Amino acid sequence: MVNVLALDIGIRRTGVAFVDASTDVPVPLDTLKHTSENELVGLVMDIARKRDCDICVIGLPLLPDGTEGSQVEIVKRIAQRLEKNGLEVSFMDERYTTQNIPGVDGDASAACTLLNLYIERKGNS
Repeated sequence: MVNVLALDIGIRRTGVAFVDASTDVPVPLDTLKHTSENELVGLVMDIARKRDCDICVIGLPLLPDGTEGSQVEIVKRIAQRLEKNGLEVSFMDERYTTQNIPGVDGDASAACTLLNLYIERKGNS
């Protein structure tokens, strides 16, 4: 396993979680607040460099019936830019990953859930 970031991308807020290869324990990071795709890509690349991440798991915001909605286009565009900057990108269905837990940032929680799913799938493959 390598160091991995997970993103729950939103228009103005993006949940972030991180797993260190030495622990395999996902931890939420501060939710990123951004005003543009450029700003978001810069913030994510900064985190990836500081935490020595090679892989970024990104939640794919599918509609309840499994089809792609308008938000998917934005997420894929951001993913392409991250890949151009050297990050390997893996998509995961993010439906039902946001939990409403009092006192817990839902965006960061969703990113942690994505990381847990990613780790489970890697362990079973």
